[in-house]
Amino acid sequence: MEILSQIIKMLYRIRYWLIIIPLITTLIAIYQTRNLERTYEVNTTIYTGIASGFTIESGTEGVSRVDWNSVSNGMDNIMSIIKSKATLREVSIRLYAQHMMKGDSLVDNNFIKAENYRNVLRITPKEVRALIDKTSEQKTIENLNNYEKASPSNFVYGLFNWYHPYYSYTALSRIQVRRIFNSDMLEIAYSANDPGVAHNTLLLLLEEFVKQYEFLRFGETNNVIEYFRRVLAELAKKLRMSEDSLTQYYIDKKVINYGEQTKQITALARDYDLLYYDILLKYTSSSELVRNLDEKIKEQTKMIENNSLFINKITTISSLSEKIARLELFQRDSISTYIPVIEQYKLELKNAENDLKSFTTKDQELRYTKEGIAVTSFVEEWIVQLIQREKSAAELTVMEEVRRSLDEQYVYFSPIGSTLKRMERDIGFTENSYLSVLQSLNTALMRQKNLEMTAATFKPINPPLFPVSPIKNARRLIVIITFFGTIALVIGYFIILEFFDRTVRDRLRAERMIPATVLGAFPGKSKIRYRGYNNEYMRIATNYMANSIVPYLNPKERPNIINFISTEELTGKSTLISQLNEYWTERGLRVRLISWHENLDDKTREYILSNNLSELYDYENEDIILVEHQSIRKSAIPVGLLREASLNLVILRADKVWRDIDKIAFDRLKEQSNNSPLMLYLTNTKREEAESFLGMLPPFTKFRTIVYRFMQFGLTSK
Repeated sequence: MEILSQIIKMLYRIRYWLIIIPLITTLIAIYQTRNLERTYEVNTTIYTGIASGFTIESGTEGVSRVDWNSVSNGMDNIMSIIKSKATLREVSIRLYAQHMMKGDSLVDNNFIKAENYRNVLRITPKEVRALIDKTSEQKTIENLNNYEKASPSNFVYGLFNWYHPYYSYTALSRIQVRRIFNSDMLEIAYSANDPGVAHNTLLLLLEEFVKQYEFLRFGETNNVIEYFRRVLAELAKKLRMSEDSLTQYYIDKKVINYGEQTKQITALARDYDLLYYDILLKYTSSSELVRNLDEKIKEQTKMIENNSLFINKITTISSLSEKIARLELFQRDSISTYIPVIEQYKLELKNAENDLKSFTTKDQELRYTKEGIAVTSFVEEWIVQLIQREKSAAELTVMEEVRRSLDEQYVYFSPIGSTLKRMERDIGFTENSYLSVLQSLNTALMRQKNLEMTAATFKPINPPLFPVSPIKNARRLIVIITFFGTIALVIGYFIILEFFDRTVRDRLRAERMIPATVLGAFPGKSKIRYRGYNNEYMRIATNYMANSIVPYLNPKERPNIINFISTEELTGKSTLISQLNEYWTERGLRVRLISWHENLDDKTREYILSNNLSELYDYENEDIILVEHQSIRKSAIPVGLLREASLNLVILRADKVWRDIDKIAFDRLKEQSNNSPLMLYLTNTKREEAESFLGMLPPFTKFRTIVYRFMQFGLTSK
């Protein structure tokens, strides 16, 4: 509450500053804004269709939900494209070309005012004017683009990069773009001091924005599509070459179906192995039997083996058996044209066997041994086993050839398999890559179509309308801001001054800076408005001062000494003492005045070494002795005189600064006073500060009464 009270008092103290300074600045603002230019605003609303628009993917499975992050990102991208330098530069060039082609220096039109056109014409160099083709806007723009160079001296380059009010980036960047809530719509607004400029700027912006969007998005998609098509063609060529290479390899290696062929070879090898071991078993068995029978009938076997007819028969049987074995192997390979030949060979083989058997039965020597023992059964058995052995031997010869052939086929087909797998794997990888790129190409084409559909939805719902009246300018706002801003600055200045100012001024500041208790305040003399009340103010202040001192007087210990002390001269000590003397004398008190001006010599030895006032003066039954000391910066006060006093009053001028030297002197005085009361008294204070002690001072007008009550927070008092 105390702080609030101080704030109110400060505002009341600077009331004239708060009225005069803001009033002056407000009048200056009103004068300076008398010719403030009028502004015309144009706005438009465009529908983007990013969230709710129809696309190729609309309604398809998995695409029914809206990705709001993507939608938000898309809207941000569109707004960035609208405000991008590339878009605004195209708008700047087209707007300038339009003004140069259709502007009129005498009559305002819907493109630019005559005055503004004259300004543009005045700054345009002759060589740039020569570039304007009033029959073709496109040709004019081409000429300007060809003329433009990135140089500070190039006029066309400077139009966008300098600070022109219509064509510069600084001016065009004031275009405002915002999304309407969470919808698909964007609101674009622009204002200028020329209605035609504002209107045509937005019209050109709508056209250029769509072009820039299509250029960025389609350019990106077209590059991707071109890349996919190029890669797809390369993969198709590679795939075709790989397949042709595989086909040629099949032809070169005479492979029709590698898997089936290898299965057949494996099956044949298995069957031939079984047949081979079966024939080998027969051959081994028959050979063993022939060897055993040879031991029993050696003489007969030697006779038979030495017979040329027998040898021919055996050779015939072996040859026929080999031929039959070969042809039967072909028959296993599903070749049926050799069946009659096989039957013929088998018949010849049977006849040869019968001839051989009949040959052994005709010879008498072969039927009996020399001892006359019959061996016919052994000879017949030997012949049978011999025939079997020769047949098995012939078949083994054929089977070994077959096994060698199968081994050769294994050696032939084994590398073919790994090569085919490698070639097929390469073809499969290429084919998968081809299909993947084809799918990516289809996705890119579909995205391109989506972009075409999206760009087609960029339509203005509310087309830009030509403004017929300007918007309210900021003159009123400027004046209001100037007025209240000045008030804030004045208050801020005085608040800063309040913090750093070391002027004593009032009770709170004195007690905060010194610190010590302020006993009271004596108002300064009013020179103009309230000078007629100066005597009344002095009477009231003297009365308050006397009453404030009385509690410190002790009737049992007379006289009561009151020391009036100051840190500097001209603080009003003499006036206070004079008023108190007069006041107390009128009330019958015996008062004695002692002053350094008259009867108190502070330079004598007695004064400097004194412990009390009675050593310097004889008391004459006084009630109160008022002692005025010289400034403590010039003369020290003996400790005894300070400690025997009923009250030590330090008199301070409220309009003087509290210096460091004053603080040092006061701290020393406070230490010397010990338990003797040491208090402050302010003089020459303002009337409002004195009222904190004295109450409301005259005159008691109604207005002053209300103000005083308000400053004392008596808001509901009567």
